[in-house]
Amino acid sequence: MGNVFNTAVFALLLGIIVLTAIPYGTVEPWWEAVFECAIFAVTAIWIVEVLLRGSWEARRLFVLLPLILITGYVFAQTLEWPSFLAGNRWLTAQHTLTIDRYQTLLTARKTLALTLFVGLLLLHTSTPKRLVWLVRVLIGLGLGSALFGITRQLIQSTDGFVLPYLFVGAGYGQFIYHNAFSYLMEMCFAVIAGLVLGGGVRRDRVLIYLAIALFVWTAFVFSNSKGGILGFICQSVFLLFVSLTWYAAPRSSSGDGRQNTWLPFIRTSLLLRVSVIILILGVLTASVLWMGGKKLADRLNEQQEFQQDTPDGTRRVELWRASWKLIKQHPVTGVGFGAYFLAIPEHQMVSGRLKFDQAHNDYLDLAASGGIVAVGLTGWFLVVVIGRAISSLRSVDAYRRAACLGAVAGMLDIGVHSVFDFCLQITSIAVVFGALVVIVLADRRVEIVPKEREGK
Repeated sequence: MGNVFNTAVFALLLGIIVLTAIPYGTVEPWWEAVFECAIFAVTAIWIVEVLLRGSWEARRLFVLLPLILITGYVFAQTLEWPSFLAGNRWLTAQHTLTIDRYQTLLTARKTLALTLFVGLLLLHTSTPKRLVWLVRVLIGLGLGSALFGITRQLIQSTDGFVLPYLFVGAGYGQFIYHNAFSYLMEMCFAVIAGLVLGGGVRRDRVLIYLAIALFVWTAFVFSNSKGGILGFICQSVFLLFVSLTWYAAPRSSSGDGRQNTWLPFIRTSLLLRVSVIILILGVLTASVLWMGGKKLADRLNEQQEFQQDTPDGTRRVELWRASWKLIKQHPVTGVGFGAYFLAIPEHQMVSGRLKFDQAHNDYLDLAASGGIVAVGLTGWFLVVVIGRAISSLRSVDAYRRAACLGAVAGMLDIGVHSVFDFCLQITSIAVVFGALVVIVLADRRVEIVPKEREGK
């Protein structure tokens, strides 16, 4: 019976990954509530599973300790601290660390749900077959979203294409914000590219994966995301550099014992690898500009967005300056998660034409909301992920190694893109990113020797 519950939990988690991407990426409050309730219900099923099995397997979650502490810290921001600390400049007049307990409590609940999702998925991605299914779900989600986005672009003529808030000329795919769609495509493309370039796909199936990648890449280009293009370039450099090294390493000699000289040269020659990468990136850049057309070219030429101030203070660089002033005012504990939009107007010189709920930079947003404490815990988690990634990239299992390569590339891409946007705060994007984290953090239960793996 415990195995039945275990399988059910894993299947439900995969279903949640897909379902959260459908309603605009789960941005409306009632859809966020559905997501949270679904996660809490799956957690309840897992508790029953644990009671039947008699083992919590808590040691497997130790790698998530920084994430768990971040979740606890967000809840701590809502607590009313003792009155003798009232003179502490970190506390508000209500003796809390946040300027708005309600907004931070909503964020804490969502953070708890996301942490539970990552933890449960990590525990239940426990076999090589399940790792394959997790990767397939991400690829399928990317393909389905790409096809929907391209179809919408080609045939939509009135507002309300399938979903009521999908207006003509606004957003892309199922997302209201085009950069959110770009985030999803970047992560899914990285997984596909990692499998192909890392040798995780059988040769008779490479063309299938390349065809899927073509659709995902086309939809990504059509979304016209400037930050996404920069992230995509970084992703491509990483994938090409690592895969070229891997390709040369096991092929240093031919089957008859003769030594191949050019393959080791690829591995050892930094100049050659850089030259190949620059050539491929040049081709990719040219194709991106050709596919994106005039609309993308115009967006790329909008340098004044980052270089010039405006009378109403709506440029990103002006918002970043205001965010930095906010960080300096609350450096240690921040203003509270979810309360950024309430605190930032004090530091802005704006006309009031636009309201900013985020800093359009996830790093500034994190520092403003949680201060040094949140930044330190996030840095700790990043170090843990990097350490596990280095180990996973050395796995003897080709599929595990290739999947990890794609996951790391996707995370790197999102890390770069997040300098210019805030889409990691969108539920579905956070869920898919969490799935990439699980692929990297998964333990040796998902590994098998190469000859035993089938059905990639």
